[in-house]
Amino acid sequence: MKRLLTIFAMAMLCQSAVAQFYTTQDFEHAIRFFNRPAERREIILPTIDGYRLYKADFHTHTIYSDGDVTPRQRVREAWYDGLDIVAITDHLEIRTYEKFMLKVLAPYSTGKPFKYQNAGIANKKDKSYPVMANLNAAYDEAVYYTERENLPIMVVRGTEIWRNTKSIGEFNALFLKDINAICHEDLFESFRRVKEQGGVIMHNHPGYTRTTTAIAEGEQERAYAEGWIDGVEAVNSTTLYPDIISRCIDRNLFMAANTDAHRPTSHDWPAGGEFFRTMTFIMAKSCTEEDIKEALKAGRTIGYVANNLVGSEKHLAAFINEAVTCRVVAENKKKGEVTYSLTNCCSVPFVLHRGKSIHTLAPFTTRNFTLKEGSQPRFVVDNMWHANEQHPTVVIAID
Repeated sequence: MKRLLTIFAMAMLCQSAVAQFYTTQDFEHAIRFFNRPAERREIILPTIDGYRLYKADFHTHTIYSDGDVTPRQRVREAWYDGLDIVAITDHLEIRTYEKFMLKVLAPYSTGKPFKYQNAGIANKKDKSYPVMANLNAAYDEAVYYTERENLPIMVVRGTEIWRNTKSIGEFNALFLKDINAICHEDLFESFRRVKEQGGVIMHNHPGYTRTTTAIAEGEQERAYAEGWIDGVEAVNSTTLYPDIISRCIDRNLFMAANTDAHRPTSHDWPAGGEFFRTMTFIMAKSCTEEDIKEALKAGRTIGYVANNLVGSEKHLAAFINEAVTCRVVAENKKKGEVTYSLTNCCSVPFVLHRGKSIHTLAPFTTRNFTLKEGSQPRFVVDNMWHANEQHPTVVIAID
């Protein structure tokens, strides 16, 4: 019996020691692991012609229209995704979640859910009936959060103007002073009010015209002809509209690539994935509203989607030449060969195509290329796209 008690006591002592070990070491380590602060995913880009490249998403939605997350979450995820600029562009007319909000707020209000017939009109019979919602609320919440958390990210006040998709399309009004003030049932009166506030108008997902990606007849063509449009989404989420590149070049419009996020961006672009979320690179002097708008008006943008770059041939060539350093590392006079060393100094890979050979120059890596003496380091860049679905042919400048 005494022996059994001794064994039991030793077993209890060992169990206590194991529990103490787990509590004082493993458990504390686990707590530290799960309480780690979130880390921003930095995206390193080159400087082009003295301009810095700022990362922007000009098309996102929140619970204040038909998105699934709050404005502060849009800002939070944009910051951790590596962006410098994010626009909150909830729909002007479509307010899907308001009926749910009003149900929650029913004890505090006698208001009833209603459908928006047109921007600023909640009652067909009374055309003067005002907008019942404060359309600036989402932006105000996002700015409040950035200031509270000291996040150095620009939040752009915007809205998506939704009209007949087949004949007119949808447009983002950006850099507004007051969203409520642009509400009007006539599309072009809304456009006039946007410009009156110094805003920028972008044509969204032009392929959503269903019948064709070309400009539809009627009011959409009028929007372009009268000069209301400043830019077009060449990429929406992960969809590329190749013919839009030519349209932007021909009409001197900026090209944008945006997520059009409704769900959390981590659903489509998970952290630690092989590429970043869809975004627009903007060549600007600084990250101020004045300089960003100037860059957009000048068309100094490059779209990024799944490690592909979309833009004018000029901007794409400048991008890769500033991102990649090239130097001669060996010469073989007998064989008449020169070996070039190419180093990618940015976060975007380049797929270099020469003859029948295709090589990926991954971010922050170096590859050597042996060419015939007198040959230039000339490559077709397969993950770059310019007009007519073409890939640019670029000569990498020797440093």
